[in-house]
Amino acid sequence: MLQRLTGRTVTLGLLTAALGLGAQAAFADEAAYEIWALDQGTHKAHIYDQDLKEVARINLGAHGVRVPHMVEFSSDHRYAAVANVGTGNVAVIRTEDYRVVDIIETGPRTHMAGFTPDDSAILVDVIGSPDVDRDGMVVEVSADLDAEEFRVSRELIIANDPVFEARADDFNDVAAICHDTTADGGRAFVTLGPSLDDGGLVVVDTESMTLDEVFSPNELQTNCGTMLTPDGEHMIVNGGGPQTGIWYALDVETLEVVASDVSQGIDAHGVRNVPNGEAIWMVNRGSSDGIVIDPESFEITATIPDTGPTPDILDFSPDSRYAFITLRGPNPVSMPHMAEGETPGFSVLDVDTREIVDVVEPAQGNPDSDFHGIAVRVLD
Repeated sequence: MLQRLTGRTVTLGLLTAALGLGAQAAFADEAAYEIWALDQGTHKAHIYDQDLKEVARINLGAHGVRVPHMVEFSSDHRYAAVANVGTGNVAVIRTEDYRVVDIIETGPRTHMAGFTPDDSAILVDVIGSPDVDRDGMVVEVSADLDAEEFRVSRELIIANDPVFEARADDFNDVAAICHDTTADGGRAFVTLGPSLDDGGLVVVDTESMTLDEVFSPNELQTNCGTMLTPDGEHMIVNGGGPQTGIWYALDVETLEVVASDVSQGIDAHGVRNVPNGEAIWMVNRGSSDGIVIDPESFEITATIPDTGPTPDILDFSPDSRYAFITLRGPNPVSMPHMAEGETPGFSVLDVDTREIVDVVEPAQGNPDSDFHGIAVRVLD
């Protein structure tokens, strides 16, 4: 059942009343949290509490940032890293007061940025310049959170690594898209793209900033999501296009593909562990649906029939009760041929029933609105 609230504005004080007492109580649970959702069309970050009340709005455009694409938090949730495709940089935000404390130049079409497990660095996936062949790279930004000091410390141009050079003829363009690391941070699994023809996967030794292995687009049809399984033993990677949705599970030690399957939809995209460790959710951007994967057997245990139109990235409440899934706008800033949506914002799904319980549209009626990145910040 789709329960859609209309007339949302910056003054969302009526939101919990509109939800009704039952839903209001359901959203307020033991662990307090915030939902950070990026509107890459208006260059803003919208922040909601667990009652779906907007508590802050960060105008990243006022800092010269364009197309904020992905957001990830440090392990203690004190800082957020926002990768900005339009301006080729990473904004670091202190979450306590929503203040932008630094903007680090990382390279053309910076796509994703994520803290290493020990928070000593931010790894950044850079697509590269459209005018330079095979310009994609992984950039390491050293991070001293206590001093709030950040600087580019190392860069890995993927096409220049000897492991890649030995297989260079197996690849088309080379652009870094998304990554996740092993539990100890020793390896980063980086998907290539953004199109499936330019896809594949590289595995980075983060200590030496060199490649351990490469997988061509003919070996792994990946161009998007990466997610370490709850036990830390496997990496889920996926890919999609106008007619395709596929995913794989790789052993993080041997790099063997231990499972693969279709995503039962078009354009497999966002993927995330449910916090209780019992399932992995994956959404299909092109068909507005998704699947639920068992993190141990890698069997598809259920489908998500409706995510809301054109889903992109997702995250969960810390109690594993709700999923928050970004929805693209009518004039998508990125991947316009695949990502045209209707209700820019994010949908809220009940994890148990996999049904939509609400759709939040922070910039309702604004044709420029186009949501992409989303992440849940745990407060307790």
